[in-house]
Amino acid sequence: MEQSHTATNNPWKTLYKTAAILALLIVLVGLVDMISSMLGGEARENSAVSVLEWFTLFQTSRFHAFSYLGIINIITLSLSIPIYFALFAAHRQAQPAFAALGAILFFIGAAVYISSNTVFSMFALSRQYAITAEAQRPLLEAAGRALLARGADLTPGTFMGFFFTQIAGLLITCVMLRSGAFGKWAAWLGLAGYGFTSVFFVLAAFAPASYDLALALAAPGGLLLLTYHILLARRFFQLAGE
Repeated sequence: MEQSHTATNNPWKTLYKTAAILALLIVLVGLVDMISSMLGGEARENSAVSVLEWFTLFQTSRFHAFSYLGIINIITLSLSIPIYFALFAAHRQAQPAFAALGAILFFIGAAVYISSNTVFSMFALSRQYAITAEAQRPLLEAAGRALLARGADLTPGTFMGFFFTQIAGLLITCVMLRSGAFGKWAAWLGLAGYGFTSVFFVLAAFAPASYDLALALAAPGGLLLLTYHILLARRFFQLAGE
């Protein structure tokens, strides 16, 4: 019986440990994003940046171009997929329905965002633009504008992905708050962080004139979510050791 019990728990413990490590990686990625944003100069809404400015930025500061067009979000969402599996596993007995719903909404949102984001396509166009004859460049500029309209980060083109992932975050932190499995502090910090960032995404996508206000909300939201992921990692390590 003891051998069977151990065999049953091992997969969950491995998942919890993996989720803990990935949560810490998200914190690291978030810190890199914050530092690069502070060093990147004055923040502007992506909808106000022209296609020629994006092409130039890819040639002169590739890291910032990738960052501004959403590579950090792609990495963070990808790292979060096993975390939501682990959150469902941790709540599969206390709150199975809502934990499953939160995970499903997150998976949908991550898939929508990653598939709609056009950062890699813009990078490919920028490289082609740099070596193309002058007469052909207007065609590439038109293609770039079409890509930006469809999937530039923090614009209506990528909003639905954020919408589902933010709803998932709000839902799963409510589940955590009710179950108490991760402690009240982690749940409240996550709920507040997702609340701030949800408003930020709405303003950034649909009210670019209020971008300064959006950034003012994003800063505390980001710090709260970094702390939330540290507490998640701590609890996942504890679950892996039980």
